[in-house]
Amino acid sequence: MRCVVGYEATPQGLDALNLGIDLAQSLDAELNIVLVLRRRDAFSHEYPPTGDVQDILLNQGFRWLKEALALVPAGVRACARIYSGASTADGLTRAAEELDADLLCVGGASSSPLKRHKLGSVATDLLFGSPVPVALAPRGYVRHPLSRITCAVGTRPGSGSLVETGLVTARRAQVPLRLLALLGVNHDEARESFAQENAQRVLDDARVTLGITNRTVPVAIEMGKSSEINNAVDTVEWRDGDLLCVGSSRVEQSRSVFAGSITMRILKHLTVPMVIVPRGYRARPDSGEGAAHE
Repeated sequence: MRCVVGYEATPQGLDALNLGIDLAQSLDAELNIVLVLRRRDAFSHEYPPTGDVQDILLNQGFRWLKEALALVPAGVRACARIYSGASTADGLTRAAEELDADLLCVGGASSSPLKRHKLGSVATDLLFGSPVPVALAPRGYVRHPLSRITCAVGTRPGSGSLVETGLVTARRAQVPLRLLALLGVNHDEARESFAQENAQRVLDDARVTLGITNRTVPVAIEMGKSSEINNAVDTVEWRDGDLLCVGSSRVEQSRSVFAGSITMRILKHLTVPMVIVPRGYRARPDSGEGAAHE
């Protein structure tokens, strides 16, 4: 498993790196720290550099990557590369594709409130075209071992691949999974009962598809109740080490991330990292029933 971190020598870059380290440790993933230089020609360089590097920007980039690698704890497999692109998002997307990444981590905007999310230009661009799940680190993210995966499931069809991804990830990290139904407006008893039954049905189907039992991955189903869907996030408990996974918009093409309006509203109220999973995406399975790592 490979995790690409979109790094820059800023507090937001450090947020992304810290989240990437936590995910790499919990998922036994290889960490690829990628710095993108905006240039017209397509190139990539791996750290440490070889040959006579004269370009001032490259030299500075390699210094930043050396500093980033020094922050990675012992035991985490990590490497660093410089890519180019017409934009940072373009370079990161190319890196994710060439490195066969399973996940792409980025930070938010410099103006984000502390412990909250606000999309910067890089994250915004990635959410309109990344072929792999995008993990968003809240501002000032402090490292915590992954302790629980939460998947936000709706009442409409289309949550199957998201729940499958959640089950595979939870099994790999050896943490419990929570299915969260955000009810929003008119959450009467009938609607709540339907949401509960729908979440259970999606979970049962995903378990059959993957062969993952409740013994292997404990799963809880919770309801987020509020008159507003975004405020429903505040009605459930969040703790250090939580990770929220949501599916991309149904209007976007398959296997491409797109953040819909509900996701954008949730982001403003969320205090833990969020992963947006492309529609139809299937996480690569690990080595088998009960296994945590490949």
